[in-house]
Amino acid sequence: MVLVTAFTPFGDFTENMSMKVLELLPDTVDKLVVPTSYEGAFKELKKYIDANAPSAIVLLGQASRDRITVERVAINVADADLPDNDGVALTDAPLIEGGPAAYFSTLPIKKMIAAADAKISDSAGTYVCNSLMYKALSYVDVPCGFVHIPQSGEPRYFAAELMKMVNCI
Repeated sequence: MVLVTAFTPFGDFTENMSMKVLELLPDTVDKLVVPTSYEGAFKELKKYIDANAPSAIVLLGQASRDRITVERVAINVADADLPDNDGVALTDAPLIEGGPAAYFSTLPIKKMIAAADAKISDSAGTYVCNSLMYKALSYVDVPCGFVHIPQSGEPRYFAAELMKMVNCI
């Protein structure tokens, strides 16, 4: 089964759009909420993967974007002024010491954006979203990647568009 993850609220946000969207997805996908934490997010994801062996993984987060974006690449760096929910703020820090500079999404991103109102983004940023994507891609050998949901808008619409993309995997 396809696993879809979402993050908890962070910073000044009292809600996280990725969580709202995740709650609206059908039971045909597995769902997991992970903490907005550089270490905690991957720890929870890894525990789930080891126990359940999903056939594909779609990681969700929220971003200040005008539409859904499918991330092409995650880079081996954390660099954000905003601390994660554990209070950790990283500057120019490698996510995996000695790891590759980047990992490309292994999801069918062109097919996914053709199926939905979405576009490709060439950067997952340098905050916890990028960290989770990078670490997940370093760990799994199933299709895996990241989708950013706009932080404002209609969650039901985003959930419907996301399912169009998930059905392409």
